[in-house]
Amino acid sequence: MLKRGQSSSFRPCQWIVFITLICLFLPTTLAAAPRKNAKKKAPPLNLPPLKTQEQKMQLLGYIRSTMPTRRIARSISFSSADLDQALEQELGPTSQAVFAKTIDDETFIRRVYLDLTGTLPTPEKIESFLSSQNRNKRAALIDELLETNEYARKWSKYWTSVIFYDSVANKNRVNPQALEDWLAEQFHKGAPWDYITVMLISATPQRNKAVRNDYGQKYGPNNFVLACENKSTELASQTARIFMGISIKCAECHDHPFDNWKREQFHELAAFFHPYTYKMPDADDPTVKTVVKPRFLLGEKPHEKMKSDARRVSIAAYLAYNPKNYWFARAYVNRIWSELIGDGFYDVDSLGPDSDVIHKPVVNRIAANFRYKNFDPKWVFRLIMNSNIYQREMRTMSSTSELFTAVRPSRLRPDVVAASVEKLTGHDKKLHQEIMQVFDINPSLPQGALEGSIQQALLLMNNTTLQSKLSQSELKQKLIKINSNEELVQTLYLNVLARHATEQEVQRNIEYLNESANREEAIDDLIWVLVNSTEFRTKR
Repeated sequence: MLKRGQSSSFRPCQWIVFITLICLFLPTTLAAAPRKNAKKKAPPLNLPPLKTQEQKMQLLGYIRSTMPTRRIARSISFSSADLDQALEQELGPTSQAVFAKTIDDETFIRRVYLDLTGTLPTPEKIESFLSSQNRNKRAALIDELLETNEYARKWSKYWTSVIFYDSVANKNRVNPQALEDWLAEQFHKGAPWDYITVMLISATPQRNKAVRNDYGQKYGPNNFVLACENKSTELASQTARIFMGISIKCAECHDHPFDNWKREQFHELAAFFHPYTYKMPDADDPTVKTVVKPRFLLGEKPHEKMKSDARRVSIAAYLAYNPKNYWFARAYVNRIWSELIGDGFYDVDSLGPDSDVIHKPVVNRIAANFRYKNFDPKWVFRLIMNSNIYQREMRTMSSTSELFTAVRPSRLRPDVVAASVEKLTGHDKKLHQEIMQVFDINPSLPQGALEGSIQQALLLMNNTTLQSKLSQSELKQKLIKINSNEELVQTLYLNVLARHATEQEVQRNIEYLNESANREEAIDDLIWVLVNSTEFRTKR
């Protein structure tokens, strides 16, 4: 420190250097200092245009990498035996007394073929399966059918029906067949469910004004968006319903009456799909609107600079990869379980914060392992179909406590009924359309809520085209050439119902043949009886 009268030790040249340094660094320091009350701007987000599947998957992977993950032990596994054990523990010690018996091989092959391919096995396939001594032949058959085009086609029809059943979109602006073909391709090559979902949700169809009614519907995934008429609210509702199993549509106008979903949550979900700034109409005065930013049901928010196509990828990431969100995995598992067993762990469109889930620990374990298996759809089929519960006899159940002690009798989907008819008659476009229309059912309704109709019965009994086709069918010509009545009856049952006739059935049919004056007409009658049986249009 300088004393009074003492001169500074700095020389003139040192002062010059010191002042120069201050001049150099002071502007930078002042510029770096934050201004009071200055708003922080979000960093710019420079995303490439998401025009290709690869670009979408890259963004999906990036968003996934920002989420917390759970470590998974390499040895973790969940087998069909584990599933049976978990379910038996849930049902309690008294469940063993009420479990239905295990089905025989003949019933198994018919059930598996119908569930995986939507077709009946041929008599040759049945005989080969029954004669096989392979102890693992049931598991081997499941594996074999999962690799067929018929499996991919059957389940692509199912999901196309799920998406389009309630759609009110202009039929000239959608192409369900293109969606079905694309889904069939994905299922056949083993695409994971999260990939399929992101492709559907993130689709951004563009209208080609140069061509009438060209909205990009030739590209399969675009049709999920087009089925929703590209409306933000409908896309939010259908995304929640199909990919989360949540019925949230009621919350569009008011808070959900039965669950905890709030009106704001619905519109925050809808904001993901809006191309610009989303505004929520006031519940009392729709002309008054409030800006709402995208926010997922568990709180995730996309970067505010994200455009619509990127936001749609982000919601798929929030759906599939948030470790706290089991809705996505549960929704798929529950739909497949419901289709195969006849009852779900909950109604497929109703899971919410306050919804009851039957045997929750079981469905949670399946859903968790579905995620661990990278959302492999075929893994779910193998798990369920190799289990004891799937391979039990069918019976009706009236109480919740009985569920999963047996398989519920199930009506066949319209495409499966049509395939069974066409196996006998050959393809007839008009007849096919009639069957699809008359046997049409909501794919999201539980089997217990489905009922047959008079129109369905009348079509099989009285349709002139069907009767004519059956009378001229290859099957009838084959039966006419068989001299042995017993062989004729067995051939008839194997071709129409995919099983051997019982002794009582053989005896009854032989008596009818012997009593008939016209053998050909008697054969027509026998075919007609089986086609009109309940067994022909149900899974046993």
